[in-house]
Amino acid sequence: MIVGPLRKVRENVGKGFRIMCKKLLIAALAVVIGVGVVSGTRLGSHFRLWWTQSSTWAKNQVPPETEVERLRMELARLGQLDDRYYDQVARQQREVRKLRDKVTKDQASLAKLEGEIKAMRLASAEERELVSFNGREYRRVEVQEQIREDAQRFFADEAAVKADEAHLKELEKTLSINQGKLKDLDLVRKNFSVKLRTLEKELAQERRLQTQNNMVLDDSQYSRLNKEIEELENRIEDMKTKRELRGQSTRGPVRAQMEAQEQLKKQEKQIEERFGPAPLKGSVSR
Repeated sequence: MIVGPLRKVRENVGKGFRIMCKKLLIAALAVVIGVGVVSGTRLGSHFRLWWTQSSTWAKNQVPPETEVERLRMELARLGQLDDRYYDQVARQQREVRKLRDKVTKDQASLAKLEGEIKAMRLASAEERELVSFNGREYRRVEVQEQIREDAQRFFADEAAVKADEAHLKELEKTLSINQGKLKDLDLVRKNFSVKLRTLEKELAQERRLQTQNNMVLDDSQYSRLNKEIEELENRIEDMKTKRELRGQSTRGPVRAQMEAQEQLKKQEKQIEERFGPAPLKGSVSR
């Protein structure tokens, strides 16, 4: 009784899963096609420009001090790779040495085989049934058959030796280049370190100059405030003058002269207290 509904449920789930996979496949194809179409249009060009500008902006957000520290870290990491480079050159030296020994041994065997072939050909040159070779006599037909077999082996071995010789030459060239680079690794890192220290020094100097420029006071606001204070002083002075003028008009000229003389006496007293009494008439200053 339960088998039927369960089977129906499984069928519905499988059908829904297949439909979902088809939709995802269609969506992925639409994205790929859309990217391909957009990439060849003006909109695609704007996208590439935006990406380039964003990457440049993100790169410029990193402070130069942080970049110097990162480069110094990378330089130290390269120094730690020296052992790997030395191991690589050591393996290359071992391979070159083994191949050189093999080539030398194969060349000697090839030269020996060539000498034997030439000796057998020389021995079988005469039209005789028996041929003397290496102190023994052989049938001339057997010697000629041996020459043909040895010649085939010689040609094959000669081609292999030539291939090994060419391979050895390339390995020796690569080894020589790597050995030269290995000697220069420390010198190159020292040069990089000097460049980083120089850049760090120039950066510190630039930061110091920027700080000095930022410390220069902007006195424009002080100038404006001083002008406003002077304007206020002038207004107050005008108010005093107006008050005095009004006072003169109410006190009369006699009282005004008396006040002016009193004011003059006060000024003379202040001058005498500050600079000393005035010299008498007829006296000569020494």
